[in-house]
Formats: sequence, C-alpha cells, structure tokens
Amino acid sequence: MGCRPRRHRYYGTTTANTTGAVWNVYLAQTTNNGASFTQNLVTAKPNHVGVICTEGTGCAPGTRNLLDLFQVGIDPLSDLAAIVYVDDTLTKDSSGNPLPQTVLA
Repeated sequence: MGCRPRRHRYYGTTTANTTGAVWNVYLAQTTNNGASFTQNLVTAKPNHVGVICTEGTGCAPGTRNLLDLFQVGIDPLSDLAAIVYVDDTLTKDSSGNPLPQTVLA
C-alpha cells in the first residue's frame, strides 16, 4: 500500500521581510514520505504586500493582517487540495488600510 500524499501550505516572498515584500501562497507536497517535495504557487496574485510581523501584540498596525487562518483540505474523490487563506490586498477601509478577507483556492 502506497503512502498518502502530504501537503504543506505557507506564505513566501522572494525578498526580505520588509515594507516592499510581496507575499504569495504556496503549496508543497510529497508522495514519498518527505524524500522530496514539489512546490507550487497557489495563485500568481499576491495576498499581502509589506512586512509580516511575528511579535504578537508588539506589531505595528497592518503587519498582522493575515491572521492564523490558513488551512488545507483534500477532496477524497479527486485528491485535489483546497486551500483557505487570508488576503489583505482585495479591499481597503475608508482610511486606505487593507481589510483582510478569507479566500478559497
């Protein structure tokens, strides 16, 4: 009996975690118990631009918009992944601040 595919999702940027960093959602998966992984860009549209702060309540406004909502589900019939994540590039409030929204890919 073969192993079930394992999938991991994450936010990634090709630059340093700075004001101009462009973040995207990625999915990495393995079908050989982690001996190798394939990485896929979930969507070519960024889901965040700027710093992602990991300092909890010490973070500046707008740097923790992605929340902790980041899940992957597998369709048992097709074995395809469905990823739920937060995108704060879609809309802004009346002051021009990004409004995080839940997205399904």
